[in-house]
Amino acid sequence: MSVQKNVLDYLLKNSDSPISGQALASLFNVSRNAIWKAIEQLRQQGYQIESKRNQGYQLKAVSDELDTQQISLNLSDVWSDLYIEVHKEVSSTNDLAKQFSIDCPGKSGLFISEKQTQGRGRRGRAFHSELSNGLYFSLAVKPNVKEAQDVPRYTIAAATALVQSIEETTGLSAQIKWVNDIFYKQKKIAGILSEATSDLELGGFSAVIIGIGINLSGDFTEASSEVQEVAGTLFEDIIPASFNRNTFLSNFLNHLGNYHLDLTAPTFIEIYRQHLMGLNKEVTYSINNEQYSGIIEGIDQDGHLMVRQSNGTIDTLLGQEVHFSSKQFVK
Repeated sequence: MSVQKNVLDYLLKNSDSPISGQALASLFNVSRNAIWKAIEQLRQQGYQIESKRNQGYQLKAVSDELDTQQISLNLSDVWSDLYIEVHKEVSSTNDLAKQFSIDCPGKSGLFISEKQTQGRGRRGRAFHSELSNGLYFSLAVKPNVKEAQDVPRYTIAAATALVQSIEETTGLSAQIKWVNDIFYKQKKIAGILSEATSDLELGGFSAVIIGIGINLSGDFTEASSEVQEVAGTLFEDIIPASFNRNTFLSNFLNHLGNYHLDLTAPTFIEIYRQHLMGLNKEVTYSINNEQYSGIIEGIDQDGHLMVRQSNGTIDTLLGQEVHFSSKQFVK
């Protein structure tokens, strides 16, 4: 690692006590001037590093700049070998994750960007990515399931981990519109797109790509009227100083990592169920372009939506086949 990365890594892990520039220089076998330059560079990036006379440097506040070291610091052992890339702008983080899964089979990789130019959602729909403050990221992971029918559980697990991370890092209550949209104050603030890549030689799936886009703050004045009707933000015009994107991502990954270890466990299904929108609500939906309606009863243990028809029968809907218009969930 560079001197700057070494210094930041040490300060992040030892923020409870100061360390002298000479001690850091000796630790990393560089000059004190190199340490001073690294400290100044970190300060310019937004890290609040205090200089105490006769004591040294101490980290007082971290930067909100997306930072691989901050994200990695608090990750559970599930992600001990996670590769992380941060970008200002990309075409699609899902595309980067897909290429990574081809180049590094069996490895886990996280790709993050502040802006996407070709973001997309389910069924090939575009995902609006022009907000002043958005967060877009995709995770490539080797699936921990054997049957193709279990791969969609990753969408359920990701949605659950996302609402948990929102609530734990902001104190705000989010809801899930089945199967892959996150709502706050009756507006869509995030979407999830999960895709699987196949291994043609060995058969089965080689990787699952979980792509997430979150509207943090900004407005939709430049968006289409359809987007304006449905879309919202987690925060309004300004992201509060207490919100740190790196902490948020670490929190999300740790929750998802726990679910990834056992996708058949009922834990996250129950949490998802508690955040499900539209219980007892009559909704319309389409399957293969045919229109249906019914009343949402909940989800089963596989995350499939249960809808009661007018004749009293319960239909079980699979996420890949069904489309719900978000407009009927907006107030």
